[in-house]
Parts: sequence; C-alpha cells; structure tokens
Amino acid sequence: MRLRALQYSLILTAIAALAAKAQTPPSSADSVYKRAQVLVAGGNTAAGRVLVDSMLAVAAPGTPAYGEALYWRATFAATGPDAEADFRRVLVEYPLSPRAGDALLRLAQIELARGDRPSAIAHLERFLLENPQSPERPRTTLQLMRLAFEQGEPQAACVFLSRVLGEVPDSDVELRNQLSYYSPRCAAVDTTHVGQAAPDSAATADSIKAAQPTGKGAKAGTKGTQPATKAKGKYTLQVAAYTTRAEADRLAKRLKDRGLDARVVGTTKLFRVRIGRYETRAAAATAQKDLKTKSKIDAFVTEATNEEQ
Repeated sequence: MRLRALQYSLILTAIAALAAKAQTPPSSADSVYKRAQVLVAGGNTAAGRVLVDSMLAVAAPGTPAYGEALYWRATFAATGPDAEADFRRVLVEYPLSPRAGDALLRLAQIELARGDRPSAIAHLERFLLENPQSPERPRTTLQLMRLAFEQGEPQAACVFLSRVLGEVPDSDVELRNQLSYYSPRCAAVDTTHVGQAAPDSAATADSIKAAQPTGKGAKAGTKGTQPATKAKGKYTLQVAAYTTRAEADRLAKRLKDRGLDARVVGTTKLFRVRIGRYETRAAAATAQKDLKTKSKIDAFVTEATNEEQ
C-alpha cells in the first residue's frame, strides 16, 4: 500500500510539473487523458483517476482545460451520482466545451439506467438541437424514436423515423436495417399534425406553469417560483452560451415554446441564453432548483448585465 501511495504521489508531482509550465499544450494534456484511458481499460482505474485529478488540480476554473478535466473525471467516476454531477457541471459551466455533446449523451444514458425517461429524452433532444453536424445524430434519433414508441407516442416516433432516414448514409447497413424494422409501424400513422419532432414529456402544463420565472398577469402568492420584476431583477439563470446568434435563438425559441421567459443576451459571441430576472440570489437559486425539478433544464445563477436589469 505504501509503495502504491508513493507511485501515485510521483505521478501527481510529474503531471503537476508538466501542466505548470507555460500553459500545457493541448497535445500534452491529450496524452495524459489517453494514458488514463489505457490505465482504466487495463483495470487500473485508481491510477487513471489520479492522472485526471492531477489535471483538474492544476487547471484554472472557468478555462477550457478545467472543463476537459471535469469531463474525464465524470467518465472515470466511481459512482453514478459522481459522474452525473460532473457531466451536469460540464453542460452548465462549460457549454462551449467540445465535450458538451458527449456529456449530454452520457447523462442521458445514466438517466435511462435509473428509469428517468423524461430527463433522458430532454437531454437527447438537446443533443440534436446543439450538435447539427455530429456523426452521432442518427443513432441518437433512433434512440429517441424507440423511447417515443415505448412511451406510447407513435406520432412523435414516426417523425423521428422520417428524420433519421434522411441522415443515415447508405453505407451504414446495420442502422438502416434497424430502421426498416420500425418502418411498418409508421405506415398508418398520421404525422401531419405533429408540431414538434419530439415528445416534450419533460414539461407538462403544470410544470411549465410552476417553473416559469416571469410572466404577465402572474399573481402574488401562487405556488412555485415567484416571478421577479423585469425592470429590477439583478440575477438571472443561464442555460447555455453559443458562438453564433442563430444557435442561441433556436434554443431561446424552444424554451419560449415551453412557456419560459427566455432571451438571448449579447451582441457578439458569446451569445448567452437566459431565463428570468430575480431580485436576490436566493430567489434565483430557488428558481434554478424548480427549473431542474419540474422542467428538467440545467442552469446556473449569474448576475444580469446592466441592459438586462
């Protein structure tokens, strides 16, 4: 045990020295994570975690390097809750990380494993919305189609089927065979009146009403999150940030369609998607919790800019 502890200590010292040099080059960081993957694959999970923890220790919070380290710590986490917590941090605190898409997919798998289908569906849908060029889109859409059938929503399932058929290359014979299995089930399904491509099972009418941070005609004393005054709200909830206005607008529209007070903030990148305005940080924190519990939306509390207040 003492020998192993000494080995881990030496690893930590070596990696810390490497990362402390004038900004660790991405290639050096990548090699550390690749080494960690090799260790974990070989059964030495503890040593792999030590490498990742060492990278997290020397990375500055708020930097891309910190988001990358969080992702790998989640990937090698000892428990499901630990993994889920770090994947959520990647999504909320580092939405522009190249790992954000993978974090969405992994989080959805964790939720499916514990039977939380609405949350999994919400994260899979978000993956499709935020990753238009990902090669994982066809299989993600296929998974959503299956979930929709299992949820008893054939219209939404068949919309997913029609969409995924257009994205699967002819060379992917296996995936096309899987889709052909479901095609007969959609022969008699009318999808002309389906307004959204996905069943929004994460947001019922009651949850939208309770989670909506602001809104005209809101009465004092209603249960759930109280709306803040738009003119004076000092705090807000940030859902995501994008490098292009179009991406931010798409997410804001989708949130508005769910009855939420969403808006896009910023005239140059980053374009931030935010919900609500709150007088105090405590009120915003309560709304953050309600938003997650009732609408399955991850967000973090931040101060509103001057033009927002």
